[in-house]
Amino acid sequence: MIEASFNPTETEQGVYVSVSGRVFDQDNNSLSNALISLEVISPQGSSVHVAVAYTDSKGIFQDTFNMAESSPAGNYTAYLTADKPGYVTAHLNLIYVYLTPDFALEASAGSLTIQQGQTSSFTLTVISLRGFDNVVNLTAISQPPGVTIQFTPDSLVPSGSTIVNVQVSFMAANGNYTFELLGVSGSLTHKATLQLEIEPGVVLPAMVLAGAVFIIGTIVLVARSRKDRRRREQIVDEFLRQSGADTGYVATARVLARLEELRALNKVDEATYQRLRRDYEKNLEKSDK
Repeated sequence: MIEASFNPTETEQGVYVSVSGRVFDQDNNSLSNALISLEVISPQGSSVHVAVAYTDSKGIFQDTFNMAESSPAGNYTAYLTADKPGYVTAHLNLIYVYLTPDFALEASAGSLTIQQGQTSSFTLTVISLRGFDNVVNLTAISQPPGVTIQFTPDSLVPSGSTIVNVQVSFMAANGNYTFELLGVSGSLTHKATLQLEIEPGVVLPAMVLAGAVFIIGTIVLVARSRKDRRRREQIVDEFLRQSGADTGYVATARVLARLEELRALNKVDEATYQRLRRDYEKNLEKSDK
């Protein structure tokens, strides 16, 4: 008896197909040195591979053939025969389905850890399978709020690579997330999964910090301005109260001197100073007559 299986390996040049199996008797004892005859027939009925092999001491055999990228898609049938003197000849037919040209995605990183406000990048490679040469458009889905994904470039003809930039804003929430990178070409869609861990940022962004400093500074200046205005108003009120009790030329001259002193000490604003000076100069002229 014989048992076997196909084990295909896809490459950019085509598909390498390994046929491996085991020969054994009705008691499941492995048969060494059994002759294996193998023929592979295409979907069109033509022979694409013929081989002869022998089983090893454990009854194991293996053979490999290449499916070129120009090979037609469809079912390929492998006819296997196992012969050994003294035993009944065993037969086995295997079916291998060869698909049309396709592409695959391969990311250089499966997971990223990024702090808030930071950016990281990795390479995403679009691999041509079996001669695929159509444009593949790239996009991302299911990324968390505050995370921006950019592809450079965002479309290409495989095989080729793109740089994927992952930018995490300061507004993104901490935690672990999973999102997908998609490659789409016509009816074909393939994806690569990325794990993202967002950690707290180390510092506030310069714009936020500058805004906070500006707001605080404005509040301090407004408070100081209001305080200075109230203090000046109190000084002027006190000045008017005291000067109101003084009459006559000498008293008025003394009030004007006091007004000049307040101006020099910046304890009265210029508009108030000019108004009071005009009033007391008029009083001084009246007192002199």
